[in-house]
Amino acid sequence: MLGTLRDGFVGNVARWPDRNAVIGGERTYTYADLNACVNRFANFLLDLGVRKGDGVGLLLHNCAEFAIGFLACQKLGAVSSGLNYRLSAGPLGYTVQQEKLKILLFNSEFSGKVAEIMAGADFCRFIGVGDPIPPGAVRFDDHAGYAATEPPWVDIRETDLCNVIHTSGTTGRPKGAAFTNETQVITAIQYCLEMGLDRGHVGMSLAPVVIGAATNFFVAYLFVGAAQVMIGEYDAARALRLIARHKVTESFAVPTQMYQLAEARQQLGDLDISSLRLLRSGGSPLPTTLLRRVRRELGCEVINTYGTTESCTAITTCHTGLEPEEKWESIGKPSYFQEVRVIAASEGMETSPDQQIQIPGEGQIINRGAQSVSDYYCTPHDKLRARDGWQYARDIVRVDSDGYIFPIDRIDNLIISGGENIYPQEVEFFLSKHPSIADVAVVGVPDEKWGQVVKALIVRRDAGLTAEDVDRYCLESAELPRYRRPKIIEFVDALPRNVLGKIDRTALR
Repeated sequence: MLGTLRDGFVGNVARWPDRNAVIGGERTYTYADLNACVNRFANFLLDLGVRKGDGVGLLLHNCAEFAIGFLACQKLGAVSSGLNYRLSAGPLGYTVQQEKLKILLFNSEFSGKVAEIMAGADFCRFIGVGDPIPPGAVRFDDHAGYAATEPPWVDIRETDLCNVIHTSGTTGRPKGAAFTNETQVITAIQYCLEMGLDRGHVGMSLAPVVIGAATNFFVAYLFVGAAQVMIGEYDAARALRLIARHKVTESFAVPTQMYQLAEARQQLGDLDISSLRLLRSGGSPLPTTLLRRVRRELGCEVINTYGTTESCTAITTCHTGLEPEEKWESIGKPSYFQEVRVIAASEGMETSPDQQIQIPGEGQIINRGAQSVSDYYCTPHDKLRARDGWQYARDIVRVDSDGYIFPIDRIDNLIISGGENIYPQEVEFFLSKHPSIADVAVVGVPDEKWGQVVKALIVRRDAGLTAEDVDRYCLESAELPRYRRPKIIEFVDALPRNVLGKIDRTALR
């Protein structure tokens, strides 16, 4: 029996009460300290009417209050729901309404958004961390007056829902995938196996812990009885100082943050970050140039992962310390507890899971495993793409003769120019290797002659970079076929990306 998140946490409290659990700001919580805070807050939530199965929204930075709120939900059998604080009040309010959240716990920095949400959500109670908070909200600090004793026992089963993780929203409105205790525990075990974790390790997520893979990263350290540092608002130099101060051993970072860490490292002289052994990343392919730089500047290995919110997990992994360098730009091979196939791609009806491609070749990646969900939370009419348990992420990949999987792009992003199929991510990945390009996104724009042509939106690292320079770079390389090179190049100040570093295709278009 795997047990529940509550069981795992309570067990760690009993075994290692004096070990560090969470470090937030200037305060360090042992497992016993954290348990007392969790119990007080759980009893506070009970007083506000929260019962088993109720939704509790977490609109929070990476702070100790996230850990307290998340675990209080697990004690009560409530369903925690991490909300992306970078969204505006409209989408956030939609989620509050859609999931009928009983409570919304938020940092005071988001009080403006919360005030707008409150106007249309009289069924929800709002709890603010810090000052100021909107009129009508209650204070998180009020929980300090409640008893630190265990809340009344609730029968919680492995199959009960415990947490909602929302899709990144890069192609439309974010949706919540609901996970059971069993799902989250299996994912925690998978992360521990992938990263080699035990209770002597110290983790720190640089990506918002309310989002996808970062939530799973957080749960893994709680599961194994390790410590983790809550960074608050991300800043690269601050992250490196925290790594040095608290001897962080692993960190979760999106590709943009990895580049920023390498840049900041050069400015911090003799800062000792030798404890850092591994950076975990995901969401997009990583160029070898960046991976080499991370290993050189930060002195650690990188594990890049591919996964989906709907699978609550990493589907594949590629570890720079374990794979040959010529495979680093791949997403590796299937991870623990995952069955993966690459099948013929189809823009219309789903291809059968049995229509596997010949290797080497290209096709659509599908997966199935114990962590995969079949429905979105509180969205009964929006079913997931699943057949016989297989998840269809609609991502196109290439498999080489050694079985390594290389990402190409989403089927939905396909550009058809002069009858040729062009995937934006392939072009973006190629252009991202140019030393004067800081960021890039590619879209198809209508063209009378070709149907569509490729347009590149580029953020310059070097102000002297011209469109002619970019075109010359494309023409002189054998890596990018000529028909895929951008016909239109526009320089911009920034590109729309979500909190996991993925291009927001809806906003881009």
